Amino acid sequence: MLAESHISSSDRSAGLQDAPFKAAFQSLPMPVLIVDSHRKHAPVAFANRALLDLAGYSQEEMSGRGWHVLHMPGTGLDALNAIDAAMRAGEAFETGFTGRRKDGSAFTCILALSPVHDQAGQLRWVTLVLTGIGSVQDPARDGGETSLHLEEQVERRTQALQAAFDRRTALLHEVEHRIKNTLQMTASLVLLKARRLRDPEARKVLQETAERVSALSAAHRLLSAAGDGGRFNLKEFTSELAGELITALPKGQVDLDLAIQPLGVPASKATALALLLNELVGNAVKHAFPNGRRGRLTIEIGRTENGLKIAVDDDGVGLDHAPPAEGSFGKTLITMLVQQLKGQLTWRDQKPGTRAEIVMPVDAQEMKFE
Repeated sequence: MLAESHISSSDRSAGLQDAPFKAAFQSLPMPVLIVDSHRKHAPVAFANRALLDLAGYSQEEMSGRGWHVLHMPGTGLDALNAIDAAMRAGEAFETGFTGRRKDGSAFTCILALSPVHDQAGQLRWVTLVLTGIGSVQDPARDGGETSLHLEEQVERRTQALQAAFDRRTALLHEVEHRIKNTLQMTASLVLLKARRLRDPEARKVLQETAERVSALSAAHRLLSAAGDGGRFNLKEFTSELAGELITALPKGQVDLDLAIQPLGVPASKATALALLLNELVGNAVKHAFPNGRRGRLTIEIGRTENGLKIAVDDDGVGLDHAPPAEGSFGKTLITMLVQQLKGQLTWRDQKPGTRAEIVMPVDAQEMKFE
């Protein structure tokens, strides 16, 4: 640092009080700061209007304060040290700089340092000229605004996806509803035709066909009422189906036991399962208890290690091991449906009674509790 004995502080200050001098610096469009590098912390001797407007200080607030008041703490320490070193050496220097306004906000600029010497070559002042002023957003604020923007985008996207899902669900329900109505109409027409036939065998075939169509209609009705876009509720369907089939028998002839877990399976399996359950339960109701024979019918549905197990168990007359009679379609249809579902079917003669058991693979993610 230059010795104070060479040039007094009053001598240095005298030049800054000249009106032409001050007017010249005030007219500059870029921020200019003049500091006294001979004194500790290089206090500010003069700041032009552009600098005061940039920093938000008054001339009185700036004068006499160390110029570091304009530095943003925690940024550009190497540049700050290089500027101070150039000041002490009385050398020109230029570097990038991050400044701080009075309100704490940051700005960036190019800071050019120019030493001012007198005629004797002695360092009088150092001017700091700021150019290329740019704004710096507060990181916390910027992060908050970015987060808010992303949240708004996610919310809009979520609403759009939900609306699309709702439209798709409504469309699926409408389709299921129309299919159900069509199947009900078909079943009614088939039954109407059956009543007009004189041939008992033909009438029986049409009645069984109508029952199968009604089972499909019930499956689609449950799918259209499903709240999750289409899962087949096995417990609800089987309970309804078995109850309707039992009513065809005299009251109290057959006791019904249901051991059914509240499972839902994909809608893609609904048709095959509906037909399969209709055949299994219908076969037991129609053939296990002839001539008013009393008994018990048990239906079990639940999860197993291999997927899904369906069992229809009766204590009726027992299993007929003979091949199906010509024109008998029930057991053939059961076999076909089990193959379609990739399951395994086992018939067991329990003496008395018959047990039909099916184990079919269903992925754990496809099957859930309702």
